[in-house]
Amino acid sequence: QHAKKEKDIEIFNYISLARIQKRKRNLNLAFHYLKKAEKKALRAEKFEILAIIYNEILKLAYNLISIDVDKYVNKKKNNKKKLDLAHDIDIVLAPVMHKIKTTQNLDSTNDKILSNLNNHLDILFHKNDIPNTPTFRIQIFKVISRELLQKKEFIALEKYLKSILKKFTKDKIFNKNNHEQKLMLLTYLTNSLYENQKLEESLDFAKKLKKAMNEHNRILYDNYLFYYYNALVINYSKLDYSKALKVLNEAKNNKKIQELPTFSAFIYLNMGLIYYSQKKYKMSIKNISRLILQQDFLNLSKSFQLKILITEIQVRFHLNQSDLIEEKIKILHRKYSGILNNNTRDKKIIEIIKSLIYCTNTNLDKNLQQKINELKKTYNKEKDIINYNEWVLNI
Repeated sequence: QHAKKEKDIEIFNYISLARIQKRKRNLNLAFHYLKKAEKKALRAEKFEILAIIYNEILKLAYNLISIDVDKYVNKKKNNKKKLDLAHDIDIVLAPVMHKIKTTQNLDSTNDKILSNLNNHLDILFHKNDIPNTPTFRIQIFKVISRELLQKKEFIALEKYLKSILKKFTKDKIFNKNNHEQKLMLLTYLTNSLYENQKLEESLDFAKKLKKAMNEHNRILYDNYLFYYYNALVINYSKLDYSKALKVLNEAKNNKKIQELPTFSAFIYLNMGLIYYSQKKYKMSIKNISRLILQQDFLNLSKSFQLKILITEIQVRFHLNQSDLIEEKIKILHRKYSGILNNNTRDKKIIEIIKSLIYCTNTNLDKNLQQKINELKKTYNKEKDIINYNEWVLNI
C-alpha cells in the first residue's frame, strides 16, 4: 500500500513539474515531464491518472504544435474505455459479492457463483475491444478471495486460488509491479490448505512462497517472512513437533521477526502450545508465562489477552497449582469483567476450572456436569487457544 502511494506521488510530481514549466512557457520541458508521467502511469496501469495526463497534454497542444493531437486523442479514448470497463467490473462484482456475503453455506453453491461471475466478465471483455489487463484481473482476485477469507469458506477459497494461480501463471500476469499480489495469493493458498487439513500440500506451497519471496531481488522478502515462518509452524505443529520448535528457534533469532509487534505472541505462545501437546507442562507454562511478562503482551487485544491467560490456567491445572489458579481467576474477574460479561464461553470455562479445583469425582458432580454441557452449547466465535471442550474431556 505504501509503495503504491509513493508511485502515485511520483507521477503527480511530474504532472506538477509540467504545469510549472508550462506557466514559465518552457513548453517542450512541460511535455517532457508529462511523457515521463505517462510512462510511469502506463506501467502501473493508473488509468484515472492517465486521464489527467492526457487532458494536460491536449491542453498543452494548443501552444505546442509539435504534439501529435490525433495520437493523444486516441490514447485518451482507449484509456476511457479501460476506465469504463473498470466501472463495469465493479457493477458485475457487486451482486456476486453480495451473494457470497449472504450465502450461509457456500460449499454447495460456490462453483455456480464463481462460474456465473466468470461468464459475466468474459462477456464484458469480449464486448469491449480492450485486453483483459493484469490490473483488472488482479482487482477481481483480491475482492473475491478476501470475501471468501472473511467468510472462512476455505474449501471454496482453495479451489478459487488454485484456478487463479494456474491462469495467472499461464498468462504471465505476475511482474515486479504486482509482485505483492503473487505473494498474497500464495499466502492465502498456503493457509487455506492448512485449514482444509491438507498439511503436506500446505508445506509445498509454503516452499513456493519462499521461492517467490526471493524473486525481483527479494524486494518484498522481509514483508512476507513472518507469513512463511507462520505457515511452517502451524503445519509442523501438527506433523512434527521437533521441526516446529526448530523453525520457532530460527525465527526467534531473526532480526526482522524480532521487530514485529506480535513477536512474543508468535514465538512463546506457539512454543508453549507445542510443549503442551507433548505433555511437557513445565516447559509449556515457562513459555506462556514469559509471553505474559513481555511488554508487547499489553499491545494484544483484551480478548486475546484473556484467551492467553485462560490457556495459562488450563496448563497450570495439569501441574496441580490450585492455589495459584484460584488467585489468577480472581485477577481475571477483576481485570476482564467487561469481556467476561459478554462472553459466555470464556466465563463458563473459568467457572468449570474453579469447580474442578475442589472436585474429587467429576462424574458424580452434577453441578459440574451441567456446566460442562452448557459449555458445549456455547458459540465459539473466537477460536479457543486450547479447545475448551476437548480439554474438559481429557482432564
